[in-house]
Order: sequence, then structure tokens, then C-alpha cells
Amino acid sequence: MDTVHKIVTEMPLTELWNGNGPLDASRGEYLGEADIVLLLRDGSSFVVADVGLPLWWISEDDRFAFWKTEVKSRLVVPDADGFIQDDYPGSYCYVATMWKCASTGPVIVLEKHH
Repeated sequence: MDTVHKIVTEMPLTELWNGNGPLDASRGEYLGEADIVLLLRDGSSFVVADVGLPLWWISEDDRFAFWKTEVKSRLVVPDADGFIQDDYPGSYCYVATMWKCASTGPVIVLEKHH
């Protein structure tokens, strides 16, 4: 399958891919706000997973603005027993996990719930 057209079919994700194909990546721990700030400072990037859509890789130049304007107020805390989407702006939220990726280093995966 051409990974450019591959879509997310279920969450939690079981694999990561980009336009070049599948990535050698493994899912790690859930992330909170402080974890994400540290990872961004160290050069990590975001990828958004939304069922029915392709993975959306946020460019390096846009990652800090994306964090501040889109993610920060919609981040589910890592130790939450559950969440209610309507409690977040726009009635959607993100569950963040760190993935260890052999080719790019840590990647912050945001699974979007709406």
C-alpha cells in the first residue's frame, strides 16, 4: 500500500508511518505538559492521529505554535481514568504518547478524540 494514502483506522495506534513507508518505532509512555515541553526543546516533533485521516506530521517550524494554540489546552493528563471530550475547547482533545523512532528520535504522537 502507498503510505501517502494510508489512513488511521484505529486507536491506540500500533504503528507509525510517513510518505516513505513504515517507521521502525515503538510506543512508549503517556505524556503530560511538562514532558512535551522538554521533548519539544530537545527537537521532537508532533504527529496527529485521527481515525479516517492520514497521519499529520507537524513541521519543525510549526511545532511550538501548534503546541501553544492547538494542543496545550486540549491535552488529556497522562494519569486520567477517562475524559469527556466536551470538557475541552471545541469538544475534542488529545492523548499524547512518546514513540521511540530509530530514524528520527522521539516523536510525540497525539491521538485526537472527538
